[in-house]
Amino acid sequence: MRNFKLQIEYDGTHYHGWQVQNSKKAKTGYRGGQTIQHILEELLKKLLQEDIKLIVAGRTDAGVHALAQVANFKSHSKMPLERLRWALNCLLPEDIKVTRVKNVPLNFN
Repeated sequence: MRNFKLQIEYDGTHYHGWQVQNSKKAKTGYRGGQTIQHILEELLKKLLQEDIKLIVAGRTDAGVHALAQVANFKSHSKMPLERLRWALNCLLPEDIKVTRVKNVPLNFN
């Protein structure tokens, strides 16, 4: 098991904040009311072939941007760090970028 730390930057103009939203209201609007967390977790699931739950240092509200948002997740993946960063950035919308991926201790949160 590895603990991956992501550093993420994004323009939140067209998103409903960081956290996954379950309300009917959040499912309307630009990009279907998607959140940064939802997009990243879905892409990580696709790339790593396992369910991923991101833990974030702090959530942003709808329309808020981030330059160095920190999140982490645990995975059994052996994918090299730079390859994971590259793969995510190839699949992410142009207004979301992973700027750094790092292995951290399992107790990092």
